[in-house]
Amino acid sequence: MDSTLQPAPSRIDTALGIRGSGIHAPVAGRLAPDTLARRLEPMGANNLPGSTRVCGREQHPPDPAALDDFLAASRERVNAVLDEVLPAETQHPRELHRALRYAVFSGGKRLRPTLALGSAMAGGADPEQAMPVAIATELVHTCSLVLDDLPAQDDNAVRRGRSAAHIAFGSATAILAGSALLAEAFAQCTRLPDPYACAAVGAGLTDTIGSRGLIGGQVDDLAFSPSETSLEEVAHIHLRKTAALFRFSAWSGGVAAGLSGEHLDRLDAFGCAYGLAFQVVDDLLDADPRECSMLHVLSRHEARGRIRRLLDQGAREIEVFGPDGWVLAGLARRLEGLIL
Repeated sequence: MDSTLQPAPSRIDTALGIRGSGIHAPVAGRLAPDTLARRLEPMGANNLPGSTRVCGREQHPPDPAALDDFLAASRERVNAVLDEVLPAETQHPRELHRALRYAVFSGGKRLRPTLALGSAMAGGADPEQAMPVAIATELVHTCSLVLDDLPAQDDNAVRRGRSAAHIAFGSATAILAGSALLAEAFAQCTRLPDPYACAAVGAGLTDTIGSRGLIGGQVDDLAFSPSETSLEEVAHIHLRKTAALFRFSAWSGGVAAGLSGEHLDRLDAFGCAYGLAFQVVDDLLDADPRECSMLHVLSRHEARGRIRRLLDQGAREIEVFGPDGWVLAGLARRLEGLIL
């Protein structure tokens, strides 16, 4: 069993007292650690690439053109809502609000929001129901980029082809902008109509971001040493720094759709598998020897096999949704296509 795939336990049942409400534990503890590890056990170090079902090649594979249309429409709608949510640049304090908009409207693909919207559709709901959590995921993602780029962190001067926020506005304003984005993300979690769902996604986002999630992953990433690493260490960092927010995106979209129980568990597991695969794809496409990359512990051939097995597992998790899961299946198939 790969211990790196075991999420930290959640506080939601005890902190919120909603065990019988139909809303289950948040993303950081959606599945019991041993259950999630068993589901993703084929991703272990000793499993070399072999013949697996290629993700998304079911009897009725997703229509690439339909997926393109959905991605374009989702990106347009998410951008429109972000524009409504964020204060105008002319509103005081203007420099801070300029920095917020500069960071958010920098050409992002809006993949995490799309995952949340696709999960709501998998649950048979109108994707608009999941828009608050979709917006929250993008705000958290943007916040993480702004803070990671700081000189005291990854020290990146360029982000998406233009100056990083701290270069354009100074480190002090960038830090405050990141904090403001995070605050608004939690505000979005309160905009679901069901108060129990609001409490669940708020607690889930706390676990996703905190010391056992994104922040803890960044701490270990800063201390990463390529010459002294292992598959277990790299996977554990990827699980928290990258996969945690994908897990929250998929799971929270299901919560917004009114799902519970096994269906949320399956969205959680899909998001985890997709997020881990996403990071390995990124490692293959951007082989920076300084980064915390799977290529420090696996060959490129082995890394491709790991991606395929992760996405194959993700495909199995969403089979329960049938045709309604077509967006999730299409996203996984497209991710795999990047390494073919």
